[in-house]
Amino acid sequence: MNARPLPHSRLLTTAAALLVLGGTVGAWACAPQQAAVAPAPAAFVSPAAVAPAAVPITPAGPSAELIRSIEARIRAEVQAEHRAEHAAAPPPATGVAVRDRMEMSSTAYCLKGLMRTGVRTRDGMAAADPRVLPLGSVVRVSHPDGRSIGVFVVMDTGGAVRGNKIDIYMDSCREASAWGRRPVVTEVLTIGRS
Repeated sequence: MNARPLPHSRLLTTAAALLVLGGTVGAWACAPQQAAVAPAPAAFVSPAAVAPAAVPITPAGPSAELIRSIEARIRAEVQAEHRAEHAAAPPPATGVAVRDRMEMSSTAYCLKGLMRTGVRTRDGMAAADPRVLPLGSVVRVSHPDGRSIGVFVVMDTGGAVRGNKIDIYMDSCREASAWGRRPVVTEVLTIGRS
């Protein structure tokens, strides 16, 4: 069989079509494989139709697994450094230093008026024997099992408050009456002036 040569015009058209097709296949092979349909070659798309991709490109395949493993290793190293920094740092101070700790008997009062220091009665105030807790002392009072009652400033004295006794002011007379007499643990935070 004898093959006839193609005319020059037809040969050029076929070559151009093969070049465009090769460029399209090459661009498709190198692009991330997210779209199911390859985009048309730029020669056939109008510039107005081209828009930036709105979908973020995420790697897929073996290279994506490598990137994920590197990210995981970096994350683990950063977390290990963070733990090491915090382990080496001294723990923060948890509160005020306790100067003295004593077991006391507590009562409550609700009488309104001026205290020994001249200050009007209000929550957060207490009365004590000035030989044990001088006026102006700041104490933290809690139940023997550790439950906190509160922090009080000794601003008053009383004829019945002698020795290891503390009288806590309460605004409600009903609560003060229900309090009765209870054992408490008193931690001295600041000693007042005698």
